[in-house]
Amino acid sequence: MRNQLSDEAIALGEAVLDTLESAGGVDLARRAEADPHGRVALIGSLLDGLGLWEIEPLADQVQLEVAAAACKAAGRHVLPYPIAERFSAPEGSEGLLLVPSAGRPVAVHADFPLSWSAVELTGRQRPVVSTGRSLGTKLGSFVGEVRLGEPGRTLERETALLVTLQMWWLLGVLERAGTDTLTYVKEREQFGRTLSKFQSIQFTLTDISVATQGLAELAKYTLWSLAQEDRERTWLVDAVGLRVAGLETADTVLRRAHQLHGAMGFADETNVSWYSRLSQPVRRLPMGLSQTEAALVKLMGKDRFTNLFTPLPSPAPREGALAQ
Repeated sequence: MRNQLSDEAIALGEAVLDTLESAGGVDLARRAEADPHGRVALIGSLLDGLGLWEIEPLADQVQLEVAAAACKAAGRHVLPYPIAERFSAPEGSEGLLLVPSAGRPVAVHADFPLSWSAVELTGRQRPVVSTGRSLGTKLGSFVGEVRLGEPGRTLERETALLVTLQMWWLLGVLERAGTDTLTYVKEREQFGRTLSKFQSIQFTLTDISVATQGLAELAKYTLWSLAQEDRERTWLVDAVGLRVAGLETADTVLRRAHQLHGAMGFADETNVSWYSRLSQPVRRLPMGLSQTEAALVKLMGKDRFTNLFTPLPSPAPREGALAQ
């Protein structure tokens, strides 16, 4: 496994970042929330111009890394657009929704006008009969109702791809939240010195940095796993494992970012409020942390789960050692 993205992935990620920054950055999310349907033209034209939809993430490792880098760049601007969902589209559809297996049938970006297919976190495909408008709530500005048909075949690799790319998008959100928080505490003064000089603040910043870097390494491992044809049994379990780590990291990073921003962190005048609020649907749908952990345990019972660490061979018994 390489722990560096390819040159092609790095170049495209920078191109996406620059394009979105030039168009307004996080302000794109502000404009999209005011007019959710308008983001089809507002953001779609920007990404179409980069040729993203010619990428086939499951074709080879490089294209998979390119798609991940694009999702991460979109996340750094908390872009309210189904980029991971479009990259994961199975044949015959334009996008793939991640839907709950029980409870209210809603999904992130289901309000977006595409020819959708849907899967549950287990990989079971569900035909999409129809989708509805955005819920229009503070935490569901880009969440829509979806009506589903009876379960069909299993799409484990496409599901693993969708879950993995969503976590790359979330990784971009968390990295940007950490960067903005660091900038804030370097500028804000208290008792005659900047907040970044206080030891307790430095410890909190370290928590943010370590959590984010750990998620980044696991995200790269999951990409590598997904690209290996001989790891078919571990694709989905690795992706769900990444989702568990992503949700845990989001709680750590965003909680501490809000803590360091104080009350300002909950005001929409600050970007950290948007990172926290607009990432909620990806973090909560189709299920939150505890339910995702339960799903991971079930998958671990069915498939192998080596993750970053393969089991070490048992040491050879020493000569004369007692049998256990």
